[in-house]
Amino acid sequence: MEPLKRLARRVLPRRVRSWLRRQIREVPHRLHDFGPDLRERLARFTNNRQGPPLPPAALRRRVGLTSSRDEFLTLGRNVSRDLLAAFAEVRRSGESFPRWLDFGCGCGRVARFMIEAGVGEISGVDIDRPAVRWARRHLGPGFQAIEPRPPLPFADAAFDIVYAVSVFTHLNEEKQLDWLRETHRVLRPGGFLIASTHHESLAWTRPDLIAAQKEKLAADGFLFAAGDGPFNDDSAFHTLPYLERVWGGLFELRTYKQHGLVGYQDLSVWAAKS
Repeated sequence: MEPLKRLARRVLPRRVRSWLRRQIREVPHRLHDFGPDLRERLARFTNNRQGPPLPPAALRRRVGLTSSRDEFLTLGRNVSRDLLAAFAEVRRSGESFPRWLDFGCGCGRVARFMIEAGVGEISGVDIDRPAVRWARRHLGPGFQAIEPRPPLPFADAAFDIVYAVSVFTHLNEEKQLDWLRETHRVLRPGGFLIASTHHESLAWTRPDLIAAQKEKLAADGFLFAAGDGPFNDDSAFHTLPYLERVWGGLFELRTYKQHGLVGYQDLSVWAAKS
């Protein structure tokens, strides 16, 4: 096996090797979930279904390490739990927050549990058109595809809450600033942005970083490192002082939890300034 690996490293480009590794990792999950996925597809024709179905394996794989049904449900449930706990910490008693936007909703891995929790009216946006089409069909009409750049198709102050899970963790600084301004526009004054970011201690997840990049992160408090594959292969890292300095121009930090999202990404809640 090791000689084959060495040969592959010499012959195949890194992106191809990464793709092959992902396909090999998928095999046991596709085999394990074949039966449940098939039963779910058949249930469409018998109306014998309780609650929304799971997205097909290909869409689940886009938002997770694998296409595993168990991973999809467990992570979605735990992320929604942590988002709601952070929101509960900062909300003011008696104040209503009925309009929620899932910014980067994908196929609704988190939104399905927010809907189940009855938080209010859920809308969702994403640049992944197949994923959004699925979410719109199965979770509700409030899901729509957007372009990679602003604006969002909403009026000013259209939402009380915007949450962004694993979005700012993969955007370069220019795009982040553009989308921060846009999320501020669609939030009502005093509404909350709940966002996840990568703590600087997670730089180990990118063993390809060179010394100059690590020095930049230490000096600037921010680093974007492009990957060699899809969107999720790109990485952005934020320090708390950077967030306070840059995001603080538009928002007031209400709470910050290091590794507060499922014990991995940082989680912060920001109130939109007038």
